[in-house]
Amino acid sequence: MAKDILVIIEHEDGKIRRGSLEALALARKLGRDLDLRPVAAILGCGVQALAEDVARSGADEVFQIEDELLRGFTPGAFGTALHTLLEKVQPEWVLMSHSYQAQDLLPLISARFGAPVISDAAGVEIEDGEPVFLRQPYDAKLVARTVDRGPAPRFATLQAGAFPSDDLPKNHEGRVAAQDANLDESVIKRREVKIRAATGKTVDLSSSDIVVAGGRGFGDKEKFEALVGEFAKVLGAGMGASRPVIDNDWLPHEHQIGSSGQTVSPRLYFALAISGAIQHVVGIRGAQVIVAVNKDKDAPIFNEATYGIVGDVHEILPELTKIAQEMKEN
Repeated sequence: MAKDILVIIEHEDGKIRRGSLEALALARKLGRDLDLRPVAAILGCGVQALAEDVARSGADEVFQIEDELLRGFTPGAFGTALHTLLEKVQPEWVLMSHSYQAQDLLPLISARFGAPVISDAAGVEIEDGEPVFLRQPYDAKLVARTVDRGPAPRFATLQAGAFPSDDLPKNHEGRVAAQDANLDESVIKRREVKIRAATGKTVDLSSSDIVVAGGRGFGDKEKFEALVGEFAKVLGAGMGASRPVIDNDWLPHEHQIGSSGQTVSPRLYFALAISGAIQHVVGIRGAQVIVAVNKDKDAPIFNEATYGIVGDVHEILPELTKIAQEMKEN
């Protein structure tokens, strides 16, 4: 009987996070290559419908763990419930998207098994019948090839956008299996008090299908807000920026993209007046299509771009906005 590769599913506001679907896509691929059964675990309170969605999306079995103490994320409750599940299921691998929750939760669980976590993997290769995880340390200047030959379970987190989920099935006949959490208040060492967005207009760039990002080539805050803001509004896109824009206080830090900001993996990414320093590029390599606009034909961003436009962004962007508006109206 095939053993399991288990994905821990994250969800927010009644929706499965895209990174978890990407992890499921990799689990299915590794399942075929290594003869492992792709399964998933989802924790919460009232997550039956989400568990069924995961089962339809490619998990052969979804372990649904319900408890009032799992209504909001706490590492104590989630860690205890998952540790109990892993001891019961004994999967070969446990995967999560490389999210803040994963960084909080997975080391806590893996430590109970005396195991490390392979973090932020951007690729996986199969060699001699075992997975080799590819990581990109030092702003992607190196590729680290990591193998865990320790006993199961083994743990890994996956870089956002590195494993596309477009090919996941829509009507997979997976099953949902309810599990008892058996939790009590003693496992709660840290509580969620309140969740509050940094500002009323904060955009979760990690979940945006389209991201419009601008650089210091716009010259000043007013032009940036007028041109980039209007284009993003017309497209219904998240608005991001390179570090110089943040340093000049044109946008709050939560909009920064790159090694010291967010990593994004949209279907479409616009890099407007962004030169393409490696610190920015490492944050966008998960994008499926990159459109760059820059007046410098030798700008490094063109090495990453799917499509490039050489010209003055002050002239080109209003035309792109006009075209987008006409398409939207039609």
